[in-house]
Amino acid sequence: MKQLMTLTLGLILLMCSVQPVIADDINGIVESPTITRTLGNVRVLRGTRFERAYPGMKLKQGDEIRTGRKGRAYIDFPDNSRVKLGIRSRFLVRDWSEKEGIFTSTLRIFQGAFRYTAGLLTSGMTARNTSLSTRTAVLGVRGTDFWGRVGKDKTFFLLLEGEVSLAPRYGESIIYNETGKAVNIHQSYISEPQALSMKDIAPLAAETEIEAL
Repeated sequence: MKQLMTLTLGLILLMCSVQPVIADDINGIVESPTITRTLGNVRVLRGTRFERAYPGMKLKQGDEIRTGRKGRAYIDFPDNSRVKLGIRSRFLVRDWSEKEGIFTSTLRIFQGAFRYTAGLLTSGMTARNTSLSTRTAVLGVRGTDFWGRVGKDKTFFLLLEGEVSLAPRYGESIIYNETGKAVNIHQSYISEPQALSMKDIAPLAAETEIEAL
């Protein structure tokens, strides 16, 4: 059954023009987080000033990416991972570093739909340690692929592949590996996993795709 679900998800992602994150896909290895694709109104808040985002724009620690009413963006990282942002999203690249082959990054999404995909580690790297926080949760990223949406009082989380550490802000962490199932992460608890059908997942995946438009 799990193999069938994985195949089904693969077909959905293919229909949405989703491709694995590999070096060729992100135009070669990036030395710092880089905005590789944009659509519509996308801005970067750097310090106290906004700058218009553009493909190839190198990000600095503390940069916040904001997408407008019709805006979307892809951000690629040195460890060969990618974050995709849907409309009206706010995403903070707090910091990142590499030491002794371990890539570490701290990210935050304040609102909107997003997708995180961890590709094969860049040559020379042996591990990644990425934390992505929201209003209500902290996601400890492993080799995985997931989709989410941040609301005022909960984070909707859908695992597409792999596993991830989920922790409510005021609750205990769990290792989540329920592929194809979604949960709502509240401040102090995580809802029961709910299986989603192809009909449910396809429009969600398309929200963070540029190619699907």
